[in-house]
Amino acid sequence: MNIQLRLFQDEEDEPSHSLTFDVPSIPLAGDRVTISRPGQEGYTSYIVRRRQWDLDLPSDEASHRADEKVIGNISAVIVECMFTVGPYSSEEHK
Repeated sequence: MNIQLRLFQDEEDEPSHSLTFDVPSIPLAGDRVTISRPGQEGYTSYIVRRRQWDLDLPSDEASHRADEKVIGNISAVIVECMFTVGPYSSEEHK
């Protein structure tokens, strides 16, 4: 499943950048996400603050009857993360 990490400095409203990853499950609020890069000593670390699910419906009707089966799709899963410094953080991340 592809997720988009939106990376925030402190409590800012706009992310500083975003990255997309193929992951087996979605991180939960409070989880630590650590990213390594080729040739970089240390890691970049983030704490998940919230998740956002963007969904699409196959029709433009406002609602459906309870006995009517309408299946939508996931258009995006966005995971908002805050920068954090850990014991193995890269100098660039610090």
